[in-house]
Amino acid sequence: MVNLKSMPIMKNELTPEKIINNWPSQFDGHLHYCIGLSGGIDSIVLLHLFHQISQLKPLRLSAIHVNHGISPYADDWSIFCQQICHQLNIPLECRYVKVNKIAGQGLENSARKLRYQEYAATNAEVLILAHHADDQIETMLSQIMRGTNLHNSAGMLAISNKFDKYFWRPLLNYSKSQLQNYANAYQLSHINDESNADNSYLRNFIRNKIMPELAAYDPQINPKLLQSVTQLQNSVALADDIANSDYHNIYTIKNQLDRHKFIALSQLRQENLLAFYIRQHLGQIPSHKQLQEFIRQSQQVKNGRHPQLKIGNHATLIADYRHIYIVEHQTT
Repeated sequence: MVNLKSMPIMKNELTPEKIINNWPSQFDGHLHYCIGLSGGIDSIVLLHLFHQISQLKPLRLSAIHVNHGISPYADDWSIFCQQICHQLNIPLECRYVKVNKIAGQGLENSARKLRYQEYAATNAEVLILAHHADDQIETMLSQIMRGTNLHNSAGMLAISNKFDKYFWRPLLNYSKSQLQNYANAYQLSHINDESNADNSYLRNFIRNKIMPELAAYDPQINPKLLQSVTQLQNSVALADDIANSDYHNIYTIKNQLDRHKFIALSQLRQENLLAFYIRQHLGQIPSHKQLQEFIRQSQQVKNGRHPQLKIGNHATLIADYRHIYIVEHQTT
């Protein structure tokens, strides 16, 4: 199932040494690292790669597999993950979830939210995920096609913080073909998710239909699109710097915003600040249309009317005469 012996790897390909040489400085120390393992080729490469790294660098390593129960083969995938982790002597935690569509979201996004919640419930400080450069391009294009905000369109960060944990994507600079070369070199077995061929999912349509056409038109399209991701992420960083400065100029006690100082900002900075404020507190951003409507209503607050913006099922953004603030609701 897994070849544990070193195999010849071509120059410029994925190696344990390259990951070690680029080890994030914030991960120094005795941390617990947990691999998100689906059983597909990407996560199997990641698992094997970090097993190799653990032979070169002291590492507390485990894995987690989330069984969504969607595919008729889901239980077989869980067994496969158990077998490969046993062979590599890596502790594995299998979690089983029931996926129901979340209002306004498809089955795929609903499953993803549940999966990340299960990741967050582990006792590891660092969750390691197998997203690669091709995934980064697909993420950018899918978000742009959905008309989403700048932050989502900018793709995935190599390191992010969510649920008080680090999420690390060490393979973002490597292409799918480089991961396939690694899997071939070590003769790695993996499962194939039949849903990847279903082009009714936007991400699959981009991967299976759009990207081959773009590559035929321009063989250098991938590095060009990755450069666009970098530029978008730079724009996000700049927007966050501006929002952070505005926030510190107008926030009051209890992390509320001074409404009078808020409405003195330009409309672009108002929306940028609100998106930043909500994302910092709740980890999500309402749509452009929702933010614009809240800003419009918050310009004049009188006669006891308090504009409100419901954010998900657990919070509301409110404007009164003096302040703009978030109220989080208790869940039962």
